[in-house]
Amino acid sequence: MRILFYNGSLRMGGAEKILIQILKGLDKADKNIDLFISDDVKGENFFESEVPKDVKLKYLISSDLIEKTIYFKRKKKNLISKLFYNYYMKKEQKEKVRKLKELLKDKSYDIVVDFDMGLSKNIDLVKADKKIAWIHSPIDSWYRKADKIKRLGERLKKYDNLVVICDDMKEKTEKLYPFLKDKLVRIYNPFDIEKILELSEDNSEIEINKRDLLKERYIISVGRLDNYSKDYYTLLKGFKLAKNLGIEEKLYILGEGEERPLIESWIKELNLQDEVVLLGRYRNPYPWIKNAKIFAHSSRFEGLPTVLIEALICGIPVISSDCPTGPSEILKKGEVGCLYNVGDYKKLSEDIITLIKNEEIYLEVKEKSLKRGLDFDKKNSIDEIEVILKVGEKR
Repeated sequence: MRILFYNGSLRMGGAEKILIQILKGLDKADKNIDLFISDDVKGENFFESEVPKDVKLKYLISSDLIEKTIYFKRKKKNLISKLFYNYYMKKEQKEKVRKLKELLKDKSYDIVVDFDMGLSKNIDLVKADKKIAWIHSPIDSWYRKADKIKRLGERLKKYDNLVVICDDMKEKTEKLYPFLKDKLVRIYNPFDIEKILELSEDNSEIEINKRDLLKERYIISVGRLDNYSKDYYTLLKGFKLAKNLGIEEKLYILGEGEERPLIESWIKELNLQDEVVLLGRYRNPYPWIKNAKIFAHSSRFEGLPTVLIEALICGIPVISSDCPTGPSEILKKGEVGCLYNVGDYKKLSEDIITLIKNEEIYLEVKEKSLKRGLDFDKKNSIDEIEVILKVGEKR
């Protein structure tokens, strides 16, 4: 069976991590798999080394071109730089299409899996008996204009199946595109529980001068440093209020991103320089999660937030915004962990205080967390993915 997987990048991210889990979990005995990655970003392709050796990896856009685009993106407030940014964005798209045509010349597949829908504008270039797209977050959270949402819907008609990663997202997608209802399939992201627990005991990646931080009492948050989607200002304000009410714990934020300076300015504004630690990025986040007292999440929107499930697998109580989509489903509407309305830093603070000050409640939530984490074992998801990857089976 000839299968093509496509994704935008191999950077550190939830979707990329899940892609690697799927590629590792599939039975390769009857499969010949190609993997096309759009962006070749030298030094940022964190998951490249984890791509299985029997998967053939090809990049579409050169690192030199991407570096130029990123350079002008950072200076976009300058009119000239904005013009150059738009120029290089168009040049990236042209290079992507050119490379696709080159790699696909005289080639056909049984199945193409468009893992981030980044192929949707060019899906006609791929000759395949079956076409599948993965939807990782609510479409109306990243496409705001009605005409763009409508155009995407027209492109999605070309796929045989659309995989959504939670029931709530399936429902929202059905409402947005009723004509796609029969193509939608819900498959939870696969998690290698045994591997996660093994890695949670491995401190080898952590710098020696930072290992003492693991011995502190702390709350952890994990995610890209992007305030638009992750809403770190609410997290910081909620933590600040909890500190004022007497908690001893510090706040660690694990992740990296272009908005680090903005978040650092808020930490200073709230006088939290001695209480908040920006850890940076780690390939293995699990020791930091496992040794935390609480996992706190403040996103405005998600798909099925990988980090929440990883925290549950590690047995760490979760406090999360009740954003669309995923947290409510993962936490069973608050039966496992705590949910608060997006932006409600006062409720976030109350939940922190409740879990830290009441040991009986804390231990009860911890036990429920461990049990819920088992529901996301990779075997169930990989079995469902194997079914959908059969040509002729359109669920």
